[in-house]
Amino acid sequence: MNSTSPLRHGSIALCGALTFFLAVSSSVFAGGKKENKQPTQDTQEKTVIASTSWVAAIARAGGARNVRILAPVDLRHPPEYELKPSDLTAVGKADLIIYAGWEMFAQKLAETAGGAQVQIITVNTANTPDALKAEARKVAEILGTMEAFEAWAKTFDPFAEDLRREILAAYPGPRAVVQRMQTPFAQWLGFEIAGEYGPAEPSPAVILELVRTGPALVIDNYHGPSGFPIAEAADAPYAELLNFPGKDGTETLEDLFRYNARVLINAAPK
Repeated sequence: MNSTSPLRHGSIALCGALTFFLAVSSSVFAGGKKENKQPTQDTQEKTVIASTSWVAAIARAGGARNVRILAPVDLRHPPEYELKPSDLTAVGKADLIIYAGWEMFAQKLAETAGGAQVQIITVNTANTPDALKAEARKVAEILGTMEAFEAWAKTFDPFAEDLRREILAAYPGPRAVVQRMQTPFAQWLGFEIAGEYGPAEPSPAVILELVRTGPALVIDNYHGPSGFPIAEAADAPYAELLNFPGKDGTETLEDLFRYNARVLINAAPK
C-alpha cells in the first residue's frame, strides 16, 4: 500500500514545476543580457576625423558614417580654422584622419596623428565626378565600405550629368571667367575658360584684361569672393559657387552640386 498522501504528491509536483520555471527564466534572462552586450553596427564603425566639410562629404561618399569635422561648417573660409585642444584629443582617438593638405592646420594635424599612430590619408578636392569618385574609393578601401561606395557612385554619375545638361542649357554661349578654385568644376560643366583670377583680389589691370575676353559669366568662389568687379565691368552674370558644404544646409556632395546648379541657373540671362 502506498503511504504517500495526495497532499505530498501535490507539493512535489509544485516544487518541480517551480524549479523548472526558475531554470528556464534564468536561461532566458541570461540570454537577454548577453544579447544586449553585442556591439551595434555603429560601435563597429571606424571613427573618421575630417579636416573640413568638403573632405567629410568625400568620406561619406566613400561609406564613412561616424565622421567628425574639425573646421566648423559655418565658417566662410574653413582652411583658416585654428585647432583646439579638444580637436587634438579627438585626433588621438580616431581610426582614420582625412585632410586635403592645403588647410592651414594640416601640418599640426599630421604631426598629432603621426604621434598617436593614427592612419592618415590625403584627398584631392576637385569638384568633378571622376575626381570625387577616385577619392571616395580610397576612403572605402581603407574602411572596408566598398559596397556602400559602389552604390553611391552608381547613382552619382547620372545625377551629376543631369545637372550638367540643365546648367549648360541655360548658357547657349558657355564662356566664363573663373576664380581658380572653381576652375575644375567649370571645366567639367563644359564652360570655355576665357580667363582665371584669384584667390587674391584681382588688380585693376587684371580686371581690365579679363573684361576684354568678353565673358558670358563670371564664376566666383563663395569662400573668398573677389570677382564681382569683373562681372560689373563686363556687364556679365555673376555666380558665387560653393566648394565646402555647409551653407543653406548643404552637407553631401549631392547637396553641393544642387546648390551650385541652382546658383548658376538663377544667374543666367533670362
